[in-house]
Amino acid sequence: MTLELLGCIGIKTTAIIIEIANIGLLSGLLYLYTKSYRQIKIGFTIGLMLFALTLLIRSIATIAFLIIDNDALIGKPIYIGGIIEVIALTILLKISNT
Repeated sequence: MTLELLGCIGIKTTAIIIEIANIGLLSGLLYLYTKSYRQIKIGFTIGLMLFALTLLIRSIATIAFLIIDNDALIGKPIYIGGIIEVIALTILLKISNT
């Protein structure tokens, strides 16, 4: 029982760390898009800002869900989506910064 509990806590902690990384990347993207919009003011940039903001809300809600719901992780590898999102957002941030 104790090992199962520690495993669940480790998975939950890993998922929260991944979502915190997502929040950092999304904040960087939102900053770049806002800076770009102030300079050129086109609708595409507003769409990018909304995209980043939506994913930011998702990451914050995921962290809240992980903290509140103790049974959320039983038998579910929920961090896989977060890992994929970190990779995708890293690529998007790199492309957007050039």
